[in-house]
Amino acid sequence: MTLAFHAVVVPAPNPVVAKPKPAPKPKFTPTPATSSNPITIEQKMTTSWNTKGKTYYRYSTIVTNKSYKTLKDLKLSISKLYGPLWGLSKSGNSYGFPTWLNSLPAGKSIEFVYIHSTSPADVSVSSYNLA
Repeated sequence: MTLAFHAVVVPAPNPVVAKPKPAPKPKFTPTPATSSNPITIEQKMTTSWNTKGKTYYRYSTIVTNKSYKTLKDLKLSISKLYGPLWGLSKSGNSYGFPTWLNSLPAGKSIEFVYIHSTSPADVSVSSYNLA
């Protein structure tokens, strides 16, 4: 007895290659410098150390004049500050420019630092004038 086999050739389907759609680009809308917040405050911890079982942190705080005008009569409110501060003058319950500086030109920044043993102090702008 002879057996015959017939091969059936079935073509392979063409693979469907889906091209990934590019991710939508985020829309960037620059905020004008003369927005409702012409003054920015950025704090960062720059170093820490342990003394007698307690951890201390040094924070650097940068205040930037984002307006197109000169910043004068800056008053900052700083709460939850539990250590020394350098780079500002204290007047009553607020802080202002150091004695050697009476204004901050447009686009410029000033830095002050403080040391204490907890998370960053609360720093906010109480008042200012733009001239």
